[in-house]
Amino acid sequence: MFRENEIIVLLGAGCSADAGIITSKNMVKEVEQLLSKHDWDKYRELFNYVKSSINYVDGIKGKFGDNVDIERLVNILAELEKKDNCILFPFIGGWDPKLVEIAGYKFEIITEFRRKIVNQLSKWVTLEDDRKASYFAKFYKLATEYNYSLRVFSLNYDLCLEKHTPQGMQLERGFDQSSRTWDWRRFEPREEYQPNIYLYKLHGSLDWVRDEEKGSIIRQVDKIPDTPDLIFGVDYKLQYIDPYLFYAYEFRKYSLESKVILVIGYSFNDEHINGILRQAISSLDTRQLYVVDSTVSKEDVESRLPWKDEKQRQIIVKNCKAKEFLEGIDLATLENNLGP
Repeated sequence: MFRENEIIVLLGAGCSADAGIITSKNMVKEVEQLLSKHDWDKYRELFNYVKSSINYVDGIKGKFGDNVDIERLVNILAELEKKDNCILFPFIGGWDPKLVEIAGYKFEIITEFRRKIVNQLSKWVTLEDDRKASYFAKFYKLATEYNYSLRVFSLNYDLCLEKHTPQGMQLERGFDQSSRTWDWRRFEPREEYQPNIYLYKLHGSLDWVRDEEKGSIIRQVDKIPDTPDLIFGVDYKLQYIDPYLFYAYEFRKYSLESKVILVIGYSFNDEHINGILRQAISSLDTRQLYVVDSTVSKEDVESRLPWKDEKQRQIIVKNCKAKEFLEGIDLATLENNLGP
């Protein structure tokens, strides 16, 4: 039997994909379609330049195929728009003449294009029919069988888990019920209160807004704002402000206390998350990483989290979709599928 904090869950985009929320690579395809519209066509040449440059760099490394996802695209645009404020600028002989021709001397179109993409994010991760994500309610079944609060760390911005909390179940997101402001103390265990799930949104949420005038606090709102507080397209994702800094610390803390880290729909492309997972596995030989994904193989995980050979037995990969796995999940089956 599992004890308290011996199971934690990490959710990636693949967990929401079965509900109809498009993946990062498909967001790039959405951008390509938008470039045919009148208010987007001015960015087509810039997009083609950046995409071909990404493919060129990958090709030199022997990586061929569709390697462009939305975060990588936005990361590069964010770095380019720094122009002479880029940390490496003194070491750069000069910008590629073609880039200057496309972007102009001040690179203003780069900033415009990046903002245009980011503003589309809320549409991409909002479901028209919430019922498609009903399988998220199965997390509460797992939490009930676990008999302790289940700590779920999510890299997703969507509200799939929040909107499928069964009646009588409790989901703790860290917000005071009256002021609706975030308070880290709500994630501390209390004898008088034991929620079924503690939810940590590591990269933000569609229903968060930041109030700079009141001390840069995060509030939860009912209506999805035009500019929700999110970490998106930023390569250095360990932000120095809360709740992001607190959540990163909590993920590290509980990964080092866990017996099993259940990873659903994560593609292992975030080096900060990979670093925490690598540390957790390396620090305890009996700790196991149980990966659920229809596209990731055990070899993929091992290549992205390079450990010594003896660590490979700590990785278990179940190749199936998140919905299929969750609809059949129970604690006994999870425990039986773990390695020795």
